[in-house]
Amino acid sequence: MSKVSFTILVFLFAKDSWTQSDTSASRHKRAAFTGIPILNYNGSYGFILGANAMAFFHVNRRDTISPASQAGIGGGYTENRSWFTSLFTQLYFNEDRWRVTAAAGFGKINFQYFEEADDTNDGSFADYGSVNRFIFLSGLRKIKGPFYGGLLVKFQHSHTEFDAHPDSTLEVASNGIGGSLLLDSRDKIYNPSKGWFISATFLSNVAWLGSDSLFSSIRFFVNKYLRINTRSVLASRFSLYTGLGRVPFSSQRAVGGKDIRGYTDGKYRGNQVYAVQTEYRWNFYRRWGAVAFTGLAFTGNPPSSGLPGAGIGIRFLALRTHNINIGVDAAIGKDDNGLYFRINEAF
Repeated sequence: MSKVSFTILVFLFAKDSWTQSDTSASRHKRAAFTGIPILNYNGSYGFILGANAMAFFHVNRRDTISPASQAGIGGGYTENRSWFTSLFTQLYFNEDRWRVTAAAGFGKINFQYFEEADDTNDGSFADYGSVNRFIFLSGLRKIKGPFYGGLLVKFQHSHTEFDAHPDSTLEVASNGIGGSLLLDSRDKIYNPSKGWFISATFLSNVAWLGSDSLFSSIRFFVNKYLRINTRSVLASRFSLYTGLGRVPFSSQRAVGGKDIRGYTDGKYRGNQVYAVQTEYRWNFYRRWGAVAFTGLAFTGNPPSSGLPGAGIGIRFLALRTHNINIGVDAAIGKDDNGLYFRINEAF
Protein backbone atom coordinates (compact mmCIF):
# COMPACT_ATOMS: atom_id res chain seq x y z
CA MET A 1 0.00 0.00 0.00
CA SER A 2 1.14 3.49 -0.69
CA LYS A 3 2.09 5.44 2.38
CA VAL A 4 1.31 9.06 1.63
CA SER A 5 0.21 11.37 4.42
CA PHE A 6 -0.59 15.04 4.56
CA THR A 7 -2.57 17.35 6.79
CA ILE A 8 -4.22 20.73 7.06
CA LEU A 9 -4.24 21.94 10.65
CA VAL A 10 -6.48 24.86 11.57
CA PHE A 11 -6.56 26.42 15.02
CA LEU A 12 -9.87 28.22 14.51
CA PHE A 13 -11.57 26.25 17.29
CA ALA A 14 -8.88 27.05 19.83
CA LYS A 15 -10.14 29.55 22.36
CA ASP A 16 -8.59 30.84 25.52
CA SER A 17 -11.82 31.40 27.47
CA TRP A 18 -10.23 33.25 30.38
CA THR A 19 -9.12 36.85 30.23
CA GLN A 20 -8.33 37.15 33.93
CA SER A 21 -4.98 36.50 35.55
CA ASP A 22 -4.17 32.93 36.63
CA THR A 23 -5.39 33.14 40.22
CA SER A 24 -7.35 30.52 42.14
CA ALA A 25 -10.47 32.66 42.02
CA SER A 26 -10.35 33.54 38.32
CA ARG A 27 -9.56 30.13 36.90
CA HIS A 28 -12.63 28.60 38.63
CA LYS A 29 -15.18 31.02 37.16
CA ARG A 30 -16.16 29.16 34.00
CA ALA A 31 -15.28 26.42 31.58
CA ALA A 32 -12.73 26.75 28.80
CA PHE A 33 -13.22 25.16 25.40
CA THR A 34 -10.83 24.08 22.70
CA GLY A 35 -11.08 21.95 19.60
CA ILE A 36 -9.26 20.85 16.51
CA PRO A 37 -10.57 19.95 13.05
CA ILE A 38 -8.95 16.99 11.31
CA LEU A 39 -8.20 16.58 7.62
CA ASN A 40 -5.86 13.69 6.96
CA TYR A 41 -4.93 11.00 4.44
CA ASN A 42 -3.15 7.68 4.71
CA GLY A 43 -2.88 4.50 2.69
CA SER A 44 -5.10 2.47 5.03
CA TYR A 45 -8.14 4.74 5.37
CA GLY A 46 -7.82 7.23 2.51
CA PHE A 47 -9.08 10.73 3.34
CA ILE A 48 -10.08 11.26 6.98
CA LEU A 49 -12.36 14.13 8.02
CA GLY A 50 -13.34 14.76 11.62
CA ALA A 51 -13.12 16.98 14.68
CA ASN A 52 -12.32 16.81 18.40
CA ALA A 53 -13.67 19.25 20.97
CA MET A 54 -12.99 19.45 24.70
CA ALA A 55 -14.10 21.46 27.72
CA PHE A 56 -12.06 22.01 30.88
CA PHE A 57 -13.88 22.91 34.08
CA HIS A 58 -13.97 22.49 37.86
CA VAL A 59 -16.58 20.23 39.45
CA ASN A 60 -16.61 22.48 42.52
CA ARG A 61 -15.47 26.06 41.99
CA ARG A 62 -14.46 26.37 45.63
CA ASP A 63 -12.14 23.36 45.36
CA THR A 64 -8.72 24.95 44.71
CA ILE A 65 -6.77 21.68 45.03
CA SER A 66 -8.36 19.42 42.41
CA PRO A 67 -7.05 19.79 38.85
CA ALA A 68 -9.44 20.93 36.15
CA SER A 69 -11.75 18.17 34.94
CA GLN A 70 -12.33 17.56 31.26
CA ALA A 71 -15.07 16.34 28.94
CA GLY A 72 -14.90 15.82 25.22
CA ILE A 73 -16.48 14.56 22.06
CA GLY A 74 -14.85 13.36 18.87
CA GLY A 75 -15.85 11.83 15.59
CA GLY A 76 -14.90 11.31 12.00
CA TYR A 77 -15.52 9.68 8.64
CA THR A 78 -13.02 8.18 6.20
CA GLU A 79 -12.81 7.53 2.49
CA ASN A 80 -13.01 3.75 3.02
CA ARG A 81 -16.35 4.27 4.83
CA SER A 82 -15.10 3.89 8.36
CA TRP A 83 -16.80 6.14 10.92
CA PHE A 84 -16.58 6.65 14.64
CA THR A 85 -17.86 8.81 17.47
CA SER A 86 -16.96 8.92 21.15
CA LEU A 87 -17.70 10.77 24.37
CA PHE A 88 -15.47 10.88 27.42
CA THR A 89 -14.90 12.68 30.68
CA GLN A 90 -12.29 12.68 33.43
CA LEU A 91 -13.39 14.19 36.73
CA TYR A 92 -11.24 15.34 39.65
CA PHE A 93 -13.06 16.32 42.82
CA ASN A 94 -13.14 16.41 46.64
CA GLU A 95 -9.68 18.03 46.75
CA ASP A 96 -8.36 15.41 44.31
CA ARG A 97 -9.29 12.51 46.60
CA TRP A 98 -11.45 11.03 43.83
CA ARG A 99 -10.77 10.56 40.13
CA VAL A 100 -13.50 9.21 37.86
CA THR A 101 -13.13 8.36 34.17
CA ALA A 102 -16.02 7.49 31.87
CA ALA A 103 -16.13 6.91 28.12
CA ALA A 104 -18.47 5.54 25.47
CA GLY A 105 -18.03 5.01 21.76
CA PHE A 106 -19.60 3.53 18.67
CA GLY A 107 -18.30 3.07 15.15
CA LYS A 108 -17.42 0.90 12.20
CA ILE A 109 -13.76 0.44 11.33
CA ASN A 110 -12.75 -0.95 7.93
CA PHE A 111 -9.14 -1.90 8.41
CA GLN A 112 -6.64 -4.69 7.71
CA TYR A 113 -4.44 -7.27 9.35
CA PHE A 114 -1.38 -9.14 8.13
CA GLU A 115 -1.59 -12.84 7.30
CA GLU A 116 1.80 -14.38 7.89
CA ALA A 117 3.76 -16.22 5.23
CA ASP A 118 3.27 -19.95 4.72
CA ASP A 119 4.40 -22.52 2.14
CA THR A 120 2.31 -20.89 -0.61
CA ASN A 121 2.78 -17.13 -0.09
CA ASP A 122 5.04 -14.51 1.44
CA GLY A 123 2.37 -12.99 3.62
CA SER A 124 -0.06 -10.20 2.75
CA PHE A 125 -2.63 -7.79 4.14
CA ALA A 126 -6.26 -8.90 4.43
CA ASP A 127 -9.18 -6.50 4.90
CA TYR A 128 -11.85 -6.71 7.56
CA GLY A 129 -14.72 -4.60 8.86
CA SER A 130 -15.61 -4.35 12.53
CA VAL A 131 -18.60 -2.66 14.16
CA ASN A 132 -17.73 -1.82 17.76
CA ARG A 133 -19.44 -0.23 20.73
CA PHE A 134 -18.09 0.19 24.25
CA ILE A 135 -18.72 1.73 27.67
CA PHE A 136 -15.94 2.23 30.22
CA LEU A 137 -16.07 3.46 33.82
CA SER A 138 -13.25 3.77 36.36
CA GLY A 139 -13.15 5.19 39.88
CA LEU A 140 -9.96 5.84 41.88
CA ARG A 141 -9.68 6.90 45.53
CA LYS A 142 -6.59 8.47 47.05
CA ILE A 143 -4.88 6.01 49.40
CA LYS A 144 -2.04 8.16 50.70
CA GLY A 145 0.09 10.91 49.17
CA PRO A 146 0.43 10.32 45.40
CA PHE A 147 -1.05 6.78 45.55
CA TYR A 148 -4.53 5.90 44.28
CA GLY A 149 -6.46 2.66 43.95
CA GLY A 150 -9.85 1.65 42.59
CA LEU A 151 -12.06 -0.41 40.33
CA LEU A 152 -13.03 -0.33 36.67
CA VAL A 153 -15.65 -1.96 34.48
CA LYS A 154 -15.86 -2.27 30.70
CA PHE A 155 -18.60 -3.42 28.31
CA GLN A 156 -17.56 -4.00 24.70
CA HIS A 157 -19.26 -5.68 21.77
CA SER A 158 -17.72 -6.21 18.33
CA HIS A 159 -19.00 -7.74 15.09
CA THR A 160 -16.16 -8.47 12.67
CA GLU A 161 -16.35 -9.70 9.07
CA PHE A 162 -13.26 -10.81 7.12
CA ASP A 163 -13.13 -10.09 3.37
CA ALA A 164 -10.74 -12.96 2.68
CA HIS A 165 -13.11 -15.38 4.43
CA PRO A 166 -16.65 -14.22 3.53
CA ASP A 167 -18.29 -16.99 5.56
CA SER A 168 -16.29 -16.11 8.67
CA THR A 169 -17.92 -13.74 11.15
CA LEU A 170 -16.65 -13.04 14.65
CA GLU A 171 -19.18 -11.82 17.21
CA VAL A 172 -17.60 -11.10 20.58
CA ALA A 173 -18.81 -9.62 23.86
CA SER A 174 -15.85 -8.70 26.06
CA ASN A 175 -17.24 -7.45 29.35
CA GLY A 176 -14.83 -7.17 32.22
CA ILE A 177 -14.15 -5.92 35.72
CA GLY A 178 -10.82 -5.19 37.34
CA GLY A 179 -8.66 -3.10 39.57
CA SER A 180 -6.14 -0.32 39.12
CA LEU A 181 -3.26 1.19 41.10
CA LEU A 182 -1.84 4.63 40.33
CA LEU A 183 1.10 6.76 41.43
CA ASP A 184 0.90 10.38 40.32
CA SER A 185 3.58 12.86 41.42
CA ARG A 186 3.37 15.14 38.35
CA ASP A 187 3.56 18.86 39.01
CA LYS A 188 0.66 19.41 36.57
CA ILE A 189 -1.95 17.00 35.21
CA TYR A 190 -1.86 18.60 31.77
CA ASN A 191 1.53 19.08 30.10
CA PRO A 192 3.67 18.21 33.17
CA SER A 193 7.31 19.25 33.46
CA LYS A 194 8.47 16.97 36.30
CA GLY A 195 7.39 13.93 38.28
CA TRP A 196 6.21 10.35 37.75
CA PHE A 197 2.96 8.89 36.44
CA ILE A 198 2.72 5.11 36.93
CA SER A 199 -0.35 2.94 36.36
CA ALA A 200 -1.05 -0.81 36.63
CA THR A 201 -4.44 -2.23 35.61
CA PHE A 202 -5.78 -5.77 35.65
CA LEU A 203 -9.02 -6.56 33.80
CA SER A 204 -10.82 -9.92 33.74
CA ASN A 205 -13.58 -10.63 31.21
CA VAL A 206 -16.03 -12.80 33.11
CA ALA A 207 -19.11 -14.81 32.19
CA TRP A 208 -21.35 -13.29 34.89
CA LEU A 209 -21.03 -9.89 33.16
CA GLY A 210 -22.13 -11.45 29.86
CA SER A 211 -18.69 -11.91 28.34
CA ASP A 212 -18.49 -14.83 25.91
CA SER A 213 -14.74 -14.42 25.53
CA LEU A 214 -13.09 -15.34 28.82
CA PHE A 215 -9.62 -13.81 29.10
CA SER A 216 -7.69 -11.30 31.17
CA SER A 217 -5.36 -8.42 30.40
CA ILE A 218 -2.63 -6.44 32.16
CA ARG A 219 -1.92 -2.84 31.19
CA PHE A 220 1.10 -1.11 32.72
CA PHE A 221 2.95 2.11 31.96
CA VAL A 222 5.54 4.40 33.53
CA ASN A 223 5.87 8.04 32.48
CA LYS A 224 8.77 10.20 33.68
CA TYR A 225 9.00 13.98 33.18
CA LEU A 226 12.21 15.97 33.65
CA ARG A 227 12.59 19.72 33.21
CA ILE A 228 15.84 20.57 31.40
CA ASN A 229 15.52 24.37 31.46
CA THR A 230 12.79 27.03 31.45
CA ARG A 231 11.79 26.16 27.87
CA SER A 232 12.50 22.43 27.57
CA VAL A 233 11.16 19.19 29.05
CA LEU A 234 12.25 15.60 28.47
CA ALA A 235 9.38 13.08 28.73
CA SER A 236 9.87 9.28 28.65
CA ARG A 237 7.42 6.37 28.66
CA PHE A 238 7.53 2.59 29.00
CA SER A 239 4.33 0.62 28.40
CA LEU A 240 3.16 -2.96 28.07
CA TYR A 241 -0.07 -4.76 27.26
CA THR A 242 -0.39 -8.48 27.92
CA GLY A 243 -3.43 -10.59 27.08
CA LEU A 244 -3.81 -13.78 29.11
CA GLY A 245 -5.83 -16.76 27.93
CA ARG A 246 -7.82 -17.04 24.69
CA VAL A 247 -7.63 -13.44 23.54
CA PRO A 248 -10.08 -12.75 20.66
CA PHE A 249 -8.99 -10.97 17.48
CA SER A 250 -10.93 -7.82 18.45
CA SER A 251 -9.01 -7.52 21.76
CA GLN A 252 -5.52 -7.94 20.36
CA ARG A 253 -3.35 -4.83 20.30
CA ALA A 254 -1.84 -3.36 17.17
CA VAL A 255 1.49 -1.57 17.46
CA GLY A 256 0.91 2.18 17.30
CA GLY A 257 -1.19 4.88 18.92
CA LYS A 258 -0.05 6.51 22.15
CA ASP A 259 2.68 3.94 22.87
CA ILE A 260 4.64 4.46 19.66
CA ARG A 261 3.91 6.76 16.76
CA GLY A 262 4.66 5.88 13.13
CA TYR A 263 2.52 2.73 12.80
CA THR A 264 -0.95 2.96 11.26
CA ASP A 265 -1.35 -0.02 8.88
CA GLY A 266 -2.09 -2.67 11.53
CA LYS A 267 0.60 -5.06 10.34
CA TYR A 268 2.09 -5.74 13.76
CA ARG A 269 -0.40 -6.93 16.38
CA GLY A 270 -0.60 -9.57 19.04
CA ASN A 271 -1.51 -10.57 22.58
CA GLN A 272 1.57 -8.78 23.91
CA VAL A 273 2.86 -5.36 22.90
CA TYR A 274 5.80 -3.62 24.60
CA ALA A 275 7.05 -0.12 23.82
CA VAL A 276 9.47 2.52 25.07
CA GLN A 277 9.78 6.11 23.85
CA THR A 278 11.21 9.48 24.73
CA GLU A 279 10.20 12.97 23.64
CA TYR A 280 11.90 16.37 23.77
CA ARG A 281 9.45 19.26 24.21
CA TRP A 282 10.61 22.78 23.39
CA ASN A 283 8.71 26.05 23.79
CA PHE A 284 10.53 28.10 21.16
CA TYR A 285 8.34 31.24 20.86
CA ARG A 286 5.56 32.55 23.10
CA ARG A 287 2.60 30.14 22.66
CA TRP A 288 4.37 28.01 20.05
CA GLY A 289 6.33 24.84 20.71
CA ALA A 290 7.84 21.82 18.98
CA VAL A 291 8.52 18.20 19.90
CA ALA A 292 10.91 15.53 18.64
CA PHE A 293 10.47 11.90 19.64
CA THR A 294 11.76 8.40 19.08
CA GLY A 295 10.76 4.98 20.31
CA LEU A 296 10.95 1.20 19.94
CA ALA A 297 8.18 -1.42 20.14
CA PHE A 298 8.01 -5.21 20.23
CA THR A 299 5.29 -7.74 19.46
CA GLY A 300 5.07 -11.30 18.17
CA ASN A 301 2.68 -11.30 15.21
CA PRO A 302 4.29 -11.29 12.73
CA PRO A 303 7.51 -12.09 14.62
CA SER A 304 9.78 -9.05 14.62
CA SER A 305 12.81 -7.57 16.22
CA GLY A 306 12.47 -4.01 17.52
CA LEU A 307 10.07 -1.76 15.61
CA PRO A 308 11.51 1.76 15.58
CA GLY A 309 9.52 4.96 15.31
CA ALA A 310 10.52 8.62 15.24
CA GLY A 311 9.09 11.99 14.30
CA ILE A 312 8.49 15.65 15.01
CA GLY A 313 5.49 17.80 15.91
CA ILE A 314 4.21 21.33 16.36
CA ARG A 315 2.30 22.70 19.38
CA PHE A 316 0.14 25.73 20.04
CA LEU A 317 -0.83 26.79 23.58
CA ALA A 318 -4.60 26.98 23.15
CA LEU A 319 -5.56 27.45 26.82
CA ARG A 320 -2.92 29.40 28.67
CA THR A 321 -4.57 29.16 32.10
CA HIS A 322 -4.34 25.35 32.23
CA ASN A 323 -1.35 25.00 29.89
CA ILE A 324 -3.34 22.98 27.30
CA ASN A 325 -1.67 22.43 23.94
CA ILE A 326 -3.15 21.40 20.63
CA GLY A 327 -0.99 20.20 17.77
CA VAL A 328 -0.05 17.63 15.19
CA ASP A 329 2.74 15.02 14.99
CA ALA A 330 4.26 13.35 11.92
CA ALA A 331 6.09 10.06 12.48
CA ILE A 332 7.84 7.34 10.49
CA GLY A 333 7.99 3.65 11.45
CA LYS A 334 9.20 0.47 9.76
CA ASP A 335 7.66 0.64 6.25
CA ASP A 336 4.88 2.79 7.70
CA ASN A 337 4.09 6.32 8.85
CA GLY A 338 1.46 8.23 10.75
CA LEU A 339 -0.06 11.65 11.34
CA TYR A 340 -1.61 12.49 14.71
CA PHE A 341 -3.86 15.37 15.72
CA ARG A 342 -4.10 15.95 19.43
CA ILE A 343 -5.42 17.99 22.29
CA ASN A 344 -2.90 17.66 25.15
CA GLU A 345 0.42 15.87 24.79
CA ALA A 346 0.95 12.32 23.55
CA PHE A 347 1.57 11.16 27.13
